[in-house]
Amino acid sequence: MAHVASAAIDSDLLIATIDEFYTTTNEQRRHDIDKILCRFKSEYECVQTVGACMRIINQEKCSPNVRYFGAVALYDVIKVRSEECVVNQTLQMSVKTFLIDSLTSGAYVQSTSILNKLSAALALFSLYCIPEVWMTPVEDLTQLLATTPEILLKVLSDMAAEFAHVVMPLAQRSRLKAELHKFSENIIQILAVVLRGGDTSSITKQAAVECVEQWLRLPGICLDAWTQVLSDVLGAVVQDCTALASILDIIAENDEFHRHSMLIINICQYICVNVSQKIEDELREDATSEEITALVAATCLVAEKSIPTLVECAVQGGNSELVIQMSRVMQVLANLQGQYPLDEMVSDLPSSYFISLRCEVMQTSSSGSTINDQLRNEFSQIYAEILDVAIRKLRYPSMEIWLSWSLYDREIFDAYRKTRSDASYDSYNFSAIDTLNYLNQKLEEATNNGDVNTSEACLFQWECVANYLGESDYTPILKCLELCASSSFSASTSSPTLDLDSDRRGGTLMGVLYALSYLIQEHEQAKELECALIPVILSYVSPNVPSVRQAIETLQKFTEDRSESLDIVGDQVSTRCYEFFNAPSASDSDRLAALKCIGYVLSRKPPSETMKIIGQILSYQNINEAGIDEKIRHRRYAFQINIFSTLFASLSSRKEIESTEEEPTIVQLLKEAIPVFEALCCGDENGLNKKNSGSLIQEVCKAVRSALTSLPERYIASFFPFVVSLVNTALFVSESVVAACGLAKSTVLQCGSLVGADMANAFSHWVKTAEQHMESSQLDEYLQLIHQVVKKNWKMIRKFEDPSMFAFLSATKICSFIIINSSVPTEVRSASQVLAALSTYATSHDDAAMKTVFAENGPTLLRAVFGRIQGELMRPTVEALADILYFYFKEFTTETRALISAEPYGSSALITAMFREIGNLRNFKQQTIRFNLAAVRDPGSI
Repeated sequence: MAHVASAAIDSDLLIATIDEFYTTTNEQRRHDIDKILCRFKSEYECVQTVGACMRIINQEKCSPNVRYFGAVALYDVIKVRSEECVVNQTLQMSVKTFLIDSLTSGAYVQSTSILNKLSAALALFSLYCIPEVWMTPVEDLTQLLATTPEILLKVLSDMAAEFAHVVMPLAQRSRLKAELHKFSENIIQILAVVLRGGDTSSITKQAAVECVEQWLRLPGICLDAWTQVLSDVLGAVVQDCTALASILDIIAENDEFHRHSMLIINICQYICVNVSQKIEDELREDATSEEITALVAATCLVAEKSIPTLVECAVQGGNSELVIQMSRVMQVLANLQGQYPLDEMVSDLPSSYFISLRCEVMQTSSSGSTINDQLRNEFSQIYAEILDVAIRKLRYPSMEIWLSWSLYDREIFDAYRKTRSDASYDSYNFSAIDTLNYLNQKLEEATNNGDVNTSEACLFQWECVANYLGESDYTPILKCLELCASSSFSASTSSPTLDLDSDRRGGTLMGVLYALSYLIQEHEQAKELECALIPVILSYVSPNVPSVRQAIETLQKFTEDRSESLDIVGDQVSTRCYEFFNAPSASDSDRLAALKCIGYVLSRKPPSETMKIIGQILSYQNINEAGIDEKIRHRRYAFQINIFSTLFASLSSRKEIESTEEEPTIVQLLKEAIPVFEALCCGDENGLNKKNSGSLIQEVCKAVRSALTSLPERYIASFFPFVVSLVNTALFVSESVVAACGLAKSTVLQCGSLVGADMANAFSHWVKTAEQHMESSQLDEYLQLIHQVVKKNWKMIRKFEDPSMFAFLSATKICSFIIINSSVPTEVRSASQVLAALSTYATSHDDAAMKTVFAENGPTLLRAVFGRIQGELMRPTVEALADILYFYFKEFTTETRALISAEPYGSSALITAMFREIGNLRNFKQQTIRFNLAAVRDPGSI
């Protein structure tokens, strides 16, 4: 934008405009004035703008708002128009002199906010002048501002802070950073004088601390040189929570902190002696204040970052006292008395320290270093004490108190439990059996005392450690299971709804049993254990239990293997789950989950008995009840289909008992289901609107796919005609395309080798019909079906010449159409992958018929692929197109060269390089990718 050179800035008008900006209540007028003031900073000559800023800053009659605007505007001009300020020597000296004078002789007439902005402006200006224009700014400013040490320290602090706001080329920025690192020696000397001065005021010391903070934040700063100053700073801020937290945060976040062992040791000693006492005093006053939370968080961060050094000193140096002291400090914080988050908000912060310490100790032990018994016992005791308090800290308050909490406090407490969920596992790593025995002891005490919430907290700790247990832990595990199997943990059925505390404990109990199920099922007494535990689980399978879904999922885990225990408790499972399945208040998803458990039980019964029970389940649905509307009928049909689907999945047992005289249950069930499925797909006499039948057909496809994967192989062929008929119907109904393609994929995999020519004919029909639907929005699904068949069933399909060639010819036409016309990236990718697979198999199997198809479609297909490769594509698409080009380059070299050379960029050096690589597919692909990148980024470079 050209700067206004002729018109001078009217200072009085500018001042009036600024005053109006701050005083007007008209939002539109304020918006208009804002635009005017923004133009003031950018449209005038830099000399005029800077001069106007200086004038309004110095006018004592102006309001504070006007003078503050002048300071902000001057800062902005220096920031945005730095080159103009620095190149013009007169302007450069004017800005420098004005800022220094304003911060010295004029400081008494300016407000703090204006002085802060002027300090930032001087700091920013000095950065743009370093090193060519102003070589020694720190020394010069020290001399000029020596009489006002607070202002000097403020400017020096801003020099480090403003580095983040400097806009300049990277090389210049790196050079500036290097110069600032050199200045740090002078800064350290100044700070040392200030901090060690006996008569230094508290305000000056605070300014020095802030200066240290900013310089330590400077990228790449070396901590070594700052060690002594840090000692002075930490001594100066020991009673200031905010400053102490800030310094500790900065130290911990420094990239080099972990390399300085002595600094780490000194700071940890400082924390153990000084900071811990300060934290204790502050917590006694208010354990929920933001200041103490920030200080504890910073302390924990430093402690966590120090762990490798502390453990190394303990293991290799034999000095374990410091790591124990630090762990005790963290333990005191973790075990702080009071209810989180009402009474305190810091006991979760040491959790990451103890997790990191455990990991470091375990890693040190596994690497061959020896942790002496005394140190390990110390750690074991600390972690055991943390676990002991964690059980109390993680215990939910009574239902009445819990409901009185705000929703925010409840969410905070739930998050707190997750943060501290490693307490049992941490302790387990140092004393496995003792930890589990202790949890059992506390669980038994709480159970005997009728303390639901404490027993839940013990179960929660069991759940957190359960996934890490093994066979060596069976003794305490069996004791825990004995307690869990007692009547105390069964859900009471006396009240209409389970109370909140008991339900919560039930959910946690289900989590424990689910996590331990793999050990229970492998135990030599698995049958007895399952028979004892399943009734407890069943007590929670009720619509009156809010955590019923967890109970059903746990029940599924115990029944899915169809173990021998089901011969004993199977009837209980069936009865309870059937009652739940028929409960109108239960959700459909929960009812189906319960039905799956029934299916697992029925897998161990003879087919005739099983079918009688299934008949009862199906008859209960009453789909054709008179007077129901279409929406309800639709929902009932969908639910009945899901019933079949669930039973198909659960009746397919690895341990299924099959009678030599009876057909397997799943075969009989599928025969029972087919008439229902055919009615839905081919037309329903009961008035179901065919416009809404697409979603039902989709569910039918999912159900039949489930059945198909579960059918015994000798029965698959007999159901093949029905499956093909279903796919023929569903494949081109928009709502059911995805499910139909999934069913078609499974059909080819499961039935292909069994039905041979029929499968090839069916696949050919699907592909030829897809060719007639090339405008479909679901075309990518058809392509993925074709791609899977080509990849996994090529040999089987190609055994049958005519149908396979009809199918692959149609597939080639579909893919060519997409590559030429489609703007959908996923469609182009899928089409490219299909053609790539076809061309690869044509070459690897020397398939003359497929090569002929590619030859006949060569001109059209080659131009399409070559044109598409010049656009922006996903990497898999480029690689697939490269495979297609490689086929043509290698199989039809002369014809391809002649055709490509006539296309744009067809005679480029990259294309020549591609022809040179027709003996090496990997190199050819790399050249193709290079060609694609060049065409997209810089076509002129091709």
